[in-house]
Amino acid sequence: MSHPPVARTTRLLTMVLLLWPTGIQLELLSPSETVDEPLSPLPAIITRVLLRYFRHPFQPVQFFLAASSTQHGQMQRDMLTPVLRYTSGQIPVSFANLEVSYRSAVQQQRSLAVLLGENVDAFERLLANFSTTVNDYSGRYLCVLTGEDDDGGDATVGTVRPNALEQLHLPRLFEALWLRHMVHVSVLVALANATAVRAYTYKPYSAQYCGKPLVKPVPLFPSGPLGDALEQLYPRLTSLHNCTLQVGSFEAKPYTFLKRKVDGGFTELGGFEGDLLHLLARRLEFRVNVTESPHQVQWGVIGAPGNSTGTMQLVQDELVDLVIACMALDVTRGIYLKAGRAHYTSRILFAVPQGRPYTAFEKLFRPFGRAIWAALGGTLLGVVGVVGGLSCGRRARTLRQFVYGPAVQMPLLGALYLLWGGAVVAVPRRNFARSLLALWLYFTFVLRTVYQGSLYLYLQRSATYAPLATIEQIHQSTLHYHMVNIAMRFFVDRPDIKPRVRFIPPGLDTLGEQVAAMATRYTDRVVVCPQDMVAYNNRANKRRGRAIQVTRESITLFPLTIYYPKKSCLTEPFDRQVAHIVQSGLIDFWVRNYGDYDFEANRREPRTGGGEPHKLTLAHLVGAYQLLVGAHLLAMVVFLLELVSLRVVRLRRVLEFCMD
Repeated sequence: MSHPPVARTTRLLTMVLLLWPTGIQLELLSPSETVDEPLSPLPAIITRVLLRYFRHPFQPVQFFLAASSTQHGQMQRDMLTPVLRYTSGQIPVSFANLEVSYRSAVQQQRSLAVLLGENVDAFERLLANFSTTVNDYSGRYLCVLTGEDDDGGDATVGTVRPNALEQLHLPRLFEALWLRHMVHVSVLVALANATAVRAYTYKPYSAQYCGKPLVKPVPLFPSGPLGDALEQLYPRLTSLHNCTLQVGSFEAKPYTFLKRKVDGGFTELGGFEGDLLHLLARRLEFRVNVTESPHQVQWGVIGAPGNSTGTMQLVQDELVDLVIACMALDVTRGIYLKAGRAHYTSRILFAVPQGRPYTAFEKLFRPFGRAIWAALGGTLLGVVGVVGGLSCGRRARTLRQFVYGPAVQMPLLGALYLLWGGAVVAVPRRNFARSLLALWLYFTFVLRTVYQGSLYLYLQRSATYAPLATIEQIHQSTLHYHMVNIAMRFFVDRPDIKPRVRFIPPGLDTLGEQVAAMATRYTDRVVVCPQDMVAYNNRANKRRGRAIQVTRESITLFPLTIYYPKKSCLTEPFDRQVAHIVQSGLIDFWVRNYGDYDFEANRREPRTGGGEPHKLTLAHLVGAYQLLVGAHLLAMVVFLLELVSLRVVRLRRVLEFCMD
């Protein structure tokens, strides 16, 4: 009973993996060593390349085979047998072919693959089965052209006649690779004389072309030692040769500023992420062409192809090469886009209204804290108790003469009179009474002097109560939550706030405008925003004296990155440069230059235009006038009570008791 080619391929490769004797494995084979003599040049070179470039701690190397005939498929398997033998135990492998589709769930993208095809058409059929959900196009790929005899006779696998090289249509193969942005690719071709192997790679960016493959032949591999030939495979992408990259962005101060030239035709990026992009452009040698978010939708939403909006749509549809504009790492975005290395971690927090200002009357109580006012109130209650106790009974009257003497009339009113700075009307005769009077004068003098000195400063300050400091205080308040629509993902655990949520409409820096207005305008809302927007506005408004207040608690961390299309090849060179820039401290230096991050100082000391003393005005003394009016009203009430007491005996007795 005969088996189909696919089944025989799978069974043969499985047997090679599981049953090959371990005694002949070259466990310590290094790229500089020479494999055993029986190996032909092409399997030997494949082995060297795998051991040099395809070792990974947990990522297997996938083998893809495409053959139009059973005979050619058998030749490909025969060529792979020694390769598997010499790499066994050093490189994990898995197998797939053109006829076998991806039916099993793939947990991680595959980034290492070897493709064997008899011609360019076979490679195109293999590549047609690739997808960004299964394959990482920025990984390393090795294409082995197993060849076919031009005369239609028996083919020798892996060999191509020299005069047939021009007919291989290698540029067409590299165009198919570049269509998927696979740049870490090498193509191996064995010459017909089977004594050497020719290798090819390509550059997508060069001095001659931008975004077009430039095929680059690698010197012939001899059948003996490889020398430096291996080092020329898989070159790093270190320069874009002054090519232009389309960059999607929008204005989100201080992350990005849109700087338009006088003619209005060209836009440059500012802000600390703009500074990062300019430095990357100098190091990787490319030019920037900014593409703004369509209809000023800013971030937009990400979804399946065709359902995205805003900047997310630009990068998903590959209308731009990358996007940079306050873009945070997000799981949903990672499904459809490729995220770069995080270059800065910010915080998401609430910008809250300014605290309620003190009224003019409340300012009169500001010089002393609650503890001092409580102590003063307790002292006055003690005076009232002593005076009241000494006003009842004959024996109490004897003690009253000993404490403050018979000449002192209305002692309670006299104590208050001295507290407020009045003069002594009647001096007691006894030494004990005079000692009590001296102590009370000293106490009231110190208290009154300290109060008056502090009151002069507090009357001039436009002080406010402390703003909201915690997230729980905001939840317990009635303030509305203003945020961009994508910020709702931060509150999935608080569905109860949805009735209070108000989405900020998309537009040119609309979120930044809402944040800036929190300094003076809005008192009915909180704004969900990154801390850098608050710091930027506080730095800009430093001379105006009003700082935007924020909560001490943050909602979540906010790691920023650059997003690329799913099959972009720019991630690796950009991440390499971003890592160097972050380690140098430049990002933190730029960030601090754009904002004032001393949020606690802004909370403790409201700014009042330089802190110099001013002349007191009527507006400063409104509280004193209110107190005066209240005192006159109290006097009128007492006068009316005295008139009524002429007819009410009990009321007259109470008033006489207070006078005594």
